[in-house]
Amino acid sequence: MAQRQGTHVPAVRAASEKNLGITQRSASINFSWTGDIRKRYTDFLVYEIRKDGSTVHLREYEEQQPSVPKPAPAKPTPETVAPSTEPEIEIKPVSDEDRKKLVDLIGESATEKLIKLNEAVQAKQTISAGERTVVFDPITDRAQRASLHQEIRRIFDNRIETLANNTGVITATPSKWSKNNRVGGHGPRANNSNNSRSRDQSKSFTQLGGEYLHFTMYKENKDTMDAVNTIARLLKVKATNFGFAGTKDRRAGTVQRISVHRQRASNLIWLNTRLPNIKVGDFSHSKEPLQLGQHGGNEFVITLKNCKPLGGAGCSVDQRVRKLREAVEFGLAYLQRHGYINYYGLQRFGTYAIGTHLLGMKVLKEDYEGVLDDILHVEDHFLHEAFDLEEQEPAHTNDFHNSRDDYNRAKAITIWKTTRNAEKALAILPKRFSSEAAIIRHLGKNSKDFMGALLSITRGMRMMYIHAYQSYVWNHMASKRWAMYGPTVVEGDLVLVSNDQSPADADSEDNENFYAQARALTQEDIASGKYTIFDVVLPTPGYDVIYPRNEIGKAYVDFMKKTENGGLDPYDMRRRQKEFSLSGNYRHLLGRFIGEPQYAIRVYNDDTEQMYPTDLDFCNAANAKKKAATAKARTSPPLLANWAHFTNNTAQYDQAITNERRRKASQSPESGVVVARETWIQTGLDGSDKRVKIARHTEEYETKVPVEKINEMVADNATNGIISSSATETPTLAKGLSDLYYESAAQQTVVKSEDGTTKQEQDVMLTEESTASKADTMEVDAATHEATPQSNQSALADTENSMVISNSEKDGTTKTKEAANLIVPVLHSPSENPLASVDNSEVIRSSPDASKLAVILKFQLRSSNYATVVLRELMGTLEEEDAADDVSDGN
Repeated sequence: MAQRQGTHVPAVRAASEKNLGITQRSASINFSWTGDIRKRYTDFLVYEIRKDGSTVHLREYEEQQPSVPKPAPAKPTPETVAPSTEPEIEIKPVSDEDRKKLVDLIGESATEKLIKLNEAVQAKQTISAGERTVVFDPITDRAQRASLHQEIRRIFDNRIETLANNTGVITATPSKWSKNNRVGGHGPRANNSNNSRSRDQSKSFTQLGGEYLHFTMYKENKDTMDAVNTIARLLKVKATNFGFAGTKDRRAGTVQRISVHRQRASNLIWLNTRLPNIKVGDFSHSKEPLQLGQHGGNEFVITLKNCKPLGGAGCSVDQRVRKLREAVEFGLAYLQRHGYINYYGLQRFGTYAIGTHLLGMKVLKEDYEGVLDDILHVEDHFLHEAFDLEEQEPAHTNDFHNSRDDYNRAKAITIWKTTRNAEKALAILPKRFSSEAAIIRHLGKNSKDFMGALLSITRGMRMMYIHAYQSYVWNHMASKRWAMYGPTVVEGDLVLVSNDQSPADADSEDNENFYAQARALTQEDIASGKYTIFDVVLPTPGYDVIYPRNEIGKAYVDFMKKTENGGLDPYDMRRRQKEFSLSGNYRHLLGRFIGEPQYAIRVYNDDTEQMYPTDLDFCNAANAKKKAATAKARTSPPLLANWAHFTNNTAQYDQAITNERRRKASQSPESGVVVARETWIQTGLDGSDKRVKIARHTEEYETKVPVEKINEMVADNATNGIISSSATETPTLAKGLSDLYYESAAQQTVVKSEDGTTKQEQDVMLTEESTASKADTMEVDAATHEATPQSNQSALADTENSMVISNSEKDGTTKTKEAANLIVPVLHSPSENPLASVDNSEVIRSSPDASKLAVILKFQLRSSNYATVVLRELMGTLEEEDAADDVSDGN
């Protein structure tokens, strides 16, 4: 089907929402601000939430080139074959006498197999697994077995060994001492040069933890099934081997856990180099696969750009920021307390001109030919351009961009409809249009089998159509219920009998309240005050649900029986095709946040700016930092030779020290210079130069600076564990054995300097190395400190590379973000008093002249709730909705 036009345009989006029943808002007030959704894919970030409440993040990934086996040498032609210079292998035959002895012991058949095995071993041939072992009939006589062992060793010159089990069965195999022990199919790997890729190949799945490999997948601009199919195609396995808890948006950057059967991490690492929009990492093995519904929801980080508050035209940036902050605060605080109408979002109904709910309606009407025609529908504007498109880029049509795949789809379907040549059409049709390909392929063989063509589509896709129709009806009934009764609980409303969660339907992500039972409220229930609007549920049409015992129950019948809605009966949802019989389920009328929502406001200029770093940004920055550290370590000279080198070359070291002293003696020391010195003792008793360093201490040169001031400086630096590198003139030296000894013993050794003064060793054993390590520690501590918003903003004002971590980061991502050194906006929770005066200096500005406003939202929803529905409620009534009425009416 052709793409539906621009739902990113507010007026078109509002018209689409109205057609799908999304017309009401839970709030009676208008928050009145607008913003553009998904200026870029990564403005919409989705992170899967596990059942335990933790958020899934991509911690790290490796990039590795796949091992490419060396090409097999070309087979030489008879003309190019040179005579072999190697001597022919001489095969020692078995004598007739020995052959007769073997026949008497093990029989004719076993003797032939044994002789054949012996010849293969001598000829150095590759032996198959079946020919490698020869099994004899059981021999119960122990003396006879011993004689057989001896004869085989003698006859075959120890090239074959035998082994008997407890039942007397003897097995003969090539001896490990033979010159050839090659077995077909078990040779060495083609390329073992990369140990990191083969480190898990030697372990069994039991040792690894299970047959199912679980990994984290980050993807951009791909839906989950498309990403899984791509990985499956590259691994040359079936897509059914993969499992996941739920599908994620296509036009977004998403993170989720995936499982695959009988694969190893080393088989998937190279995909990170091959696939630019997909990254995999954080591997682990499990005994169980992931299944639909096995997650607790999704966390969203959404950036809305070009935001405009109501009445903000002509106002200064600070004033617009204040208005926008108040509107966002009001909206978040209201939705957190009162909830939002739990509509099914636009993505539930597809991104094509003919919505999936219309396909589902025809499936339930058993109009299978009509369903196929709608799936193979091509828009008129495609027909005019598809056959003119050769090598040029696709044109912009009706204000939205159509990819080359869409044009090729239009061309392939047109060829099929006009020529009925399935082979020619399939040659042009892009692979990602699997439903269209299945239909054309089936109709090419059976042109009138419409039911069979529909069943050739994957079951998940077929069920998506009819579930979309259920969602379409539910949206309209939710709007009807809210328009009539609002947040008031009325008699006849439905509530769940119990909150027990049942297993999810294998074909649906809406795992909540499947197989649950509901009942209608009575007047006594309402008077008890036990139930609130958050307990009220509405059913999706099905044969195993009950409908509200009030006007809403009648509205189901009136709505579904209309011709434009299928002319269906909500009390008759069974079909001849069993899988198209719908049982129905219950969905809460209002949805709520999981936890507390947060927000931040940015002032910027460039719409392509990434306001909130993705997991891929953090991983790339961390990997770059590791590579830089590794490169620096490789190029850095060694600090000091080892102890053995020192003891063997003491004369050279002494001469180097003497030369350094002479150089310093010829120079006047700067005022306040503190120099590290060392004390050594002679240990050789035979007149050799062996010695051991016993202490390090400092000396103070006589300067014009008062000694008291120098002592004070040294004491302060020693107390803080820091001596300025500018005040240390000695080169950096690695710690010797004596240093390590005294540090571990923590002895307070008293040493005497040249001027006769004494100091404790703990006050003077300071070197540039310790200074550097202290400084590094302080830098890390500063990076890991979770500062308040005020301190964060001041840090950002000092440097654009400052790292700001939100106080809400409690899911283990802090460590990765520290390494990334990326700016993360500080997110705020809505206050109890949004009208309170707020300091706009906290707002991050990309540049002093920035004028555009962006809002960054972070919140968590349950698995069946839609973030776009929350955004619609949060932004209030759009100015374009008045125009949407004209669009929907065709004016």
